[in-house]
Amino acid sequence: MGESIERMNLRTDGMTCAACSSAIEKALERLDGIEEANANYSNNVVSVLYDPSKITKERIVGAIKKAGYDVLEDDPDAISERERLNSERRRKELIVSIIFTIPLSILAMGPMLGIAIPLSDDPKLYSVIQLVLCIPVLIAGRRFYTKGYPSLFSGTPTMDTLIALGTTAAVLYSIYGTALIFSGDPHSVHSLVYDSAAMIITLVSVGKYIESRSKVRTNDVVAALINFAPPTANVVREGKEVTIAADEIMMNDVLIIRPGERIPADGPVLEGSSSVDESMLTGESMPAARTVGDMIYSGTVNMNGTLKMTADKIGKETALFRIVRMIQDAQGTKAPVSRIADRVAAVFVPAVIIIAAAACMIWFVSGKGAEFSVIVLISVLVIACPCALGLATPLAITVGTGKAAEHGILFRNAAALERSGKITSVVLDKTGTITEGRPSVTDVMSAIPENEMIRYAASAEMRSEHPLAKAIVGHAEKKKITLTEPSDFISEPGGGVRCRVDGKEVAVGSADFTNIPEIKGPQNIRADGRTIVFVAMDGEFAGYFSISDSIRRSSAPGILSLKELGVRTVMVTGDSGSTAKVIAGYAGIGEIHAKALPEDKVRIIKDMQVAGENIAMAGDGINDAPALTQADLGIAIGSGTDIAIRAADIVIMNDDLRSIPAAIEIGRATLRNVKQNLFLAFCYNAVCIPVAAGIPYLFGVGMIPEVPMLAAAAMSLSSISVVANALRLRRFRPLSTGSAITSETD
Repeated sequence: MGESIERMNLRTDGMTCAACSSAIEKALERLDGIEEANANYSNNVVSVLYDPSKITKERIVGAIKKAGYDVLEDDPDAISERERLNSERRRKELIVSIIFTIPLSILAMGPMLGIAIPLSDDPKLYSVIQLVLCIPVLIAGRRFYTKGYPSLFSGTPTMDTLIALGTTAAVLYSIYGTALIFSGDPHSVHSLVYDSAAMIITLVSVGKYIESRSKVRTNDVVAALINFAPPTANVVREGKEVTIAADEIMMNDVLIIRPGERIPADGPVLEGSSSVDESMLTGESMPAARTVGDMIYSGTVNMNGTLKMTADKIGKETALFRIVRMIQDAQGTKAPVSRIADRVAAVFVPAVIIIAAAACMIWFVSGKGAEFSVIVLISVLVIACPCALGLATPLAITVGTGKAAEHGILFRNAAALERSGKITSVVLDKTGTITEGRPSVTDVMSAIPENEMIRYAASAEMRSEHPLAKAIVGHAEKKKITLTEPSDFISEPGGGVRCRVDGKEVAVGSADFTNIPEIKGPQNIRADGRTIVFVAMDGEFAGYFSISDSIRRSSAPGILSLKELGVRTVMVTGDSGSTAKVIAGYAGIGEIHAKALPEDKVRIIKDMQVAGENIAMAGDGINDAPALTQADLGIAIGSGTDIAIRAADIVIMNDDLRSIPAAIEIGRATLRNVKQNLFLAFCYNAVCIPVAAGIPYLFGVGMIPEVPMLAAAAMSLSSISVVANALRLRRFRPLSTGSAITSETD
C-alpha cells in the first residue's frame, strides 16, 4: 500500500441489510483509485481506503448516492440525533401497523379459530374492509417499496426488495380474489391474504425498530466521547483572561482550568498542581496527580487546584479525537470472518428471488393451484430476508470496540479485534512496558572528573528519545550542568548514540556498542535489576551510569492474568541478561531474550510464528516499531512514541499491563459472539427456506394460509435473536480489569 493512500469514513443513511452493504461496496470498488471499501450496516459507516491522486472525495460520495444511499455530515452529535429520529419514526410506523393489523388479523382468522365474525356473511363487505385495514399498514411500511423496487431495477436487490415483492404478491393476489368476489364468486373469500401482507410488514417492522434502537446505542458511544470536550475555554490574551469557544483555541495559547472544569486541549502544565480525572481517556477510576511539566488532555476533568497550561494540540489533533477516529475506523472496517457472510449476501437475494419463483412455478405446474403456489412464493421471499446474516458480524464488532474503549483499549480496525481473540503468546518489551519507562540515574562511576563525563554523555544524549537517554539528560539538568549541542549524531536502536561533542568523539550505550570491555564493578549493581550505560570518549572508557526503572504495579497481575488465559509470555529486551532476569522475576515471566536489537526482536517473533503461534507484541519505543509490525497483533502502550503507536494494531491508553489480557478477553468474547451470530443466521436460513418452499408438504404436512405470517415472524425473530446476542457484549466485563484493579483503587 502506497504512502499516498488515505482512509475516509463516511456516515450514510438508508442501509437496511447485508445486500445494501454489498451494493455500496461494489459501486465503490468499480472506481479507479479505490483500494478497499467496507460498508458497515450496523452503524451506517462506509470506510474507504483511496488514493487522493486518482479520485476525489466528491466522486466517492457521488458513487454512494448513485447507488441509492445518502451521505451525512461528519458530526457525531448530528448523526446520533438523526439515528434517534429514525428510531422514533420506526416506532410510530410500528404503532400504526399494529393498530390496523390486529383487527385485520382477527377479522381474517376469526372464522378459522371459531370466532363468530358477523361481517363474514357478506363476502363483498368482508373483503373491502380487509383491504381498507391493510392500506394504512402498507403506507406505514412504504419504505420497503421506495427502497426495494429501485434497488431491484438497478440490479442490486436487497432485503427491502424481498419484503416488497412478497407483500405486493400477497396484496395483488388478494385484490384479484376481491374482484372475483364482486364478479359473483363468494368462495374466493378464502383466498384473501391481506392479513398476511399486513402481518409481514408489522413483524418485520418490530425487528427493524429493535435494530434502529441498537444503532442509537452504538452511535451514542462516539457522541458521548465528543461531548467530553468542553464548549468554552479560559484563555490568556494580551495579559488578560478571556472566555472563548473551545474551537477558537490556537496553538500555544495559555489556558486556565479551574477546579471542576474540563480541559479543552492537550498540553503541558505551566503552573499549579492538581488531581485530574482521566477515566474517560484511560478507563482508570483513580484521579492522576498532575503538576508542572506533566501532560494533561482534552476532555479530562480538573478536580481541585487551578492549572495553567499551554495548548500543544487542539481540535481534532487531541488525544480525545484520536480515540474517536480510532473507534470510527474500527467500527467502519470488517473482520476477516465477516467475509464469509459477505460472499453469501452478495448472491443471496438474487438466489432467493429465483428459488421463490421456481418453487411457485413448480407447485403450480404440478397442479397445486394458484393459492398454494402464491403462498409458497410469498413465504420464501419473506422468510429468507438476510437481516440476521448482515447483522451477525458488524453489530458484534461495533459493540466489542465500544466495550474495549470503555477500558482504555483502542482497536485500530475490526481485523485487530478478531486477531486479539486468537492470540496464543505475548511478547513484551521491558522498558516502558513492564517497567514505568521513567528511569532515573542512581549511581555514577567516572574515570575522569564526574561533571565533565556527565556533560559529555548528556550532550550526546540530547537528541535521543530513549528513556535511558532522558534519564541521563535529566540527571545533568538536576546538577545544573550546561550542555553542548552535538554534531555528527548517529543513533543505533538497541545500541546507543555516537557523536562529536566539543571536538571529542563520544559514544554512550551498551558495552558492545561503545567497544568497552565489561568491568567487574557494575555486576553487583546489575543484581538489583539496574541498567548500566557506558560512556566512551575518543575510544577510551570514561565511566558509566547506573539507571533504575521501577516495575509497573500492574505488571505482575497482568502477566498472571495472561497465564490464566493460557497465553505464553516472553520478555524481549535490549538490556543485559542480569537486569532482564531480575525484572522478569518480579513480573513472573520465565522466558527471557536479553541484549536483543530491533532485528532480533523481529527474528524471535518470526520464529514463534513459524512454530504456529499467534503473537501479540507489546512495546512503547521507536525500536519496538519493527516488531510491532511483524507481530500478528501490535500493542502500543499509550505513553509510547508516536511511531510505536502508528505501527500498532491496539493502543492501550492507560499504561496498565492488565489491559493486554483484557484486550484478549474482549477479542475472544467478540469472536465467540460473531460465530454464534453467524451460526444462528446460517442455520435459520438453511432450515426455513426449504420449509417455506413447501418441502414439508411432500411428507404429508399441509400448507396453511398463515405460513407467510409465520415466515415473517420467523424472519423478524432471527434478527432479534442476533441483535440480542450481540448486545450481550455490552454487559461483558473482562476479568483482567475486574477485582485486581478494584482492590488497588478502592
